[in-house]
Amino acid sequence: MPRPVLLGICFASGVILGVLGTVLHGNIWVLGEPGSGAVVPWGAGVALLVLLLSLLWAGTTGRSPLEPLVMGGTAFTVATAAYLWPGPDQLVVPYSALAMETVPGPVIASLIWWLGAGAVTLISMVLVKWILVRDR
Repeated sequence: MPRPVLLGICFASGVILGVLGTVLHGNIWVLGEPGSGAVVPWGAGVALLVLLLSLLWAGTTGRSPLEPLVMGGTAFTVATAAYLWPGPDQLVVPYSALAMETVPGPVIASLIWWLGAGAVTLISMVLVKWILVRDR
């Protein structure tokens, strides 16, 4: 596959993964009382796992860390846009002291998805480089 085509696929997939992860991260199991903050943000975990697997596929297909950078950077940009989106109809709950006090579960899940998308992108680039060096 020509590299420009693969990079285009990575960009489009990054947009899709960013939207999918933003929608999926809101699935939370609340343990105990609703305001206790004891939550299991399983949606964010699944979204990050799907992102990681997609990034590893892109890197091993393109035989370079550039493809995961494009895909992950695009997904992180979409997650950041959702995190910073103004107005009352938000898909992501930004961190504030008031939000953490009233709805800690969605705030924790939002932070895990937003910061995790960037971290998973960096981790996948290192993993891809390690895999490619081992295959030589």
